[in-house]
Amino acid sequence: MFGVAGLAIDLGWAYFLKARVQTAADAAASAAAVYAAGHSDSCASVSCNVAYTCIGTTPPTTSLQAGCLYATADGTPAFSATMIENNTVPPGVTGNTPSLWIRATVSTTAPNLFLYGSGYQTASIAAQATAGVTVIPAGSCIYVLSPNAASALAVTGTSSISTSGCGVYVNSSSATAAVVSGSSTISGVVKVVGGASVTGTSSITPAATTGASPTADPLVNLPAPTFSGCDHTNYLLSNANTATISPGVYCGGIRAIGNSRLTLNPGNYILDGGGLTVSNSAWLTGSHVMFYNTKTGSNTIAPVSITGNVIVTLSAPTSGAYQGVVFFQDRNLTYASANTIANSSTGVITGVYYFPTTAFNFTGNTSTATKAAFIAQTVAITGSSTLLNDTTGSLTGLAKTTAALIQ
Repeated sequence: MFGVAGLAIDLGWAYFLKARVQTAADAAASAAAVYAAGHSDSCASVSCNVAYTCIGTTPPTTSLQAGCLYATADGTPAFSATMIENNTVPPGVTGNTPSLWIRATVSTTAPNLFLYGSGYQTASIAAQATAGVTVIPAGSCIYVLSPNAASALAVTGTSSISTSGCGVYVNSSSATAAVVSGSSTISGVVKVVGGASVTGTSSITPAATTGASPTADPLVNLPAPTFSGCDHTNYLLSNANTATISPGVYCGGIRAIGNSRLTLNPGNYILDGGGLTVSNSAWLTGSHVMFYNTKTGSNTIAPVSITGNVIVTLSAPTSGAYQGVVFFQDRNLTYASANTIANSSTGVITGVYYFPTTAFNFTGNTSTATKAAFIAQTVAITGSSTLLNDTTGSLTGLAKTTAALIQ
């Protein structure tokens, strides 16, 4: 009877530890997946499919280190753990194909109190858990935010807009919220709260859905950058000159005109009044840049204006708070003139054009299919472009990333 009682106690202790080990594995996999989702990790900071033995690292700098802190935090006796991640189909999991999975294996060795004398000195206990990171692409490439404007979306002339893998949302309740005329075409899903007017030889394929529910501004919670002072005042590059500039506060804005060549170093450019002007055959080039258009004090805010046979090649940051945002207009301000890309302007601007309280007129052309999105109070298009859905969110930041246990 004493032996049976001892067996029951030791097995009960083992089952208790098994539950603790499983809880630790669940927490470790979940924490690693949450870290990976928040840091756009896809085997970027660790080697795919290579087991990582947990050691104490605080603060964590990789998803696996973040998981390890949870795996070994609550051990009685001490837990050991290994972590592994990969972007393949997770082994042993059916019906779930995340873009990244992370598996935690947690183990411990428990001493047997009563079975020790029978030769069973210890018991090995282990558990596994797998968490997945899933990226949900944005539903749209064009968001028109005005709640009531007529022609909130206007596609006219000989425009050709294709939204490959994404659509167009128009929040206006006007009977003519979306107007497509001339011989222009929209290829892609179009959802309009109010009505749509399609005239001439123009078309929307498939036909627009009217009476739709409004959609929220996808960047409504994006915080504005903080800044103070002026690093430059009334910056102007002209007369075929060439220059490279760095991030900072540009009071009075940035102007590149007259066949000049302006290169931007990566970072955030604060336009404190004056806006951005590129015209008269100028070139503007910059990778991983964001323009914040605002004003303080007596400075006068002005639009983004890219016109006049210019060539502009810009890409948004691929990490950080402003990942995917190339233009960000202060949502607390407005101005009468529309933000404009027009008059034979060409090039590629990758990222989100975010003008939440002002109009955006696109009459230029993109030279290639572009992963970009337009978010504006109203949108008028007379140019031609193919907007591609950014399925990973790395270039526009609009995709949603979720993390959850899958096994």
